Amino acid sequence: MNNKSKDFSWIGSQENFVDSPSILQLNHILVGRYGGNSNAGQYKNEDGCLVWHNIKENWEFVILLDAHNTTESAKIILEQFNKEKCTIKNLLSSPVNMKFFNMMEDKILSMFQSAYFLSSCRKIKGETACLIVVRKDKYVWWFSVGDCILCLFHPQLAALGQYQLNQRQFYTG
Repeated sequence: MNNKSKDFSWIGSQENFVDSPSILQLNHILVGRYGGNSNAGQYKNEDGCLVWHNIKENWEFVILLDAHNTTESAKIILEQFNKEKCTIKNLLSSPVNMKFFNMMEDKILSMFQSAYFLSSCRKIKGETACLIVVRKDKYVWWFSVGDCILCLFHPQLAALGQYQLNQRQFYTG
């Protein structure tokens, strides 16, 4: 890995940040982690995240995970994406065009629909909301399952009072 590319991943079972917010700076990206307040009954953190970026190629790839009950679901997703890291980073190195976003979507859907991933999910406790965000050049693409929110803080949008890009989705099956 060179100084133009940075990788980071974390799940709450590694360090829970209950009562102790953490802000980590990865070049131009700030990662905030907070497990809640123990005075309000919080004692564990099942959340997780993954951050990859490449300054030279002008892209970021981020996954936010809001897991419930255990960190198992967050861990499975992070493992799946780390296994496919080279393929995804090769996609992120491609020129930005409609094919780029179609290939990204196809790759992510195939990962979530793979027999191995589905089999792994059947063996764990808990579930996770998952927000995957890609920024390349002046474009933002996202894939959202659940209630994670994506906000874009841009001066022109802020002047219009617009920040949130997606909507929270709740499903009880």
